[in-house]
Amino acid sequence: MNKLLLPLAVVAGLAAFPAIAGEQQINISVSEMTCPTCSFTVASSMRQVPSVEIVDFQESATFGQGVFIVTYDDEAADAETIVDAVMANGYPAEVLMASN
Repeated sequence: MNKLLLPLAVVAGLAAFPAIAGEQQINISVSEMTCPTCSFTVASSMRQVPSVEIVDFQESATFGQGVFIVTYDDEAADAETIVDAVMANGYPAEVLMASN
């Protein structure tokens, strides 16, 4: 019985701590970028969200569209907040893919 108490105490102690925050990477598709400064405006709005860093931008073959690859700390931000920041500046945006 005593041999079970220590492992149970360790497991209970670990369960009490929240999951460790981690860096997330997502691809966000943005459209209606019709001028040279549009991608700058979109990038600036993303950077206003805490912990967001832009890793890359891939221009689409379709005029005015592109994909921003961004990372963020999932304890400080989430994908919806980043997309909302872009949309608040008038650009349609959506998450294409999420990964760890």
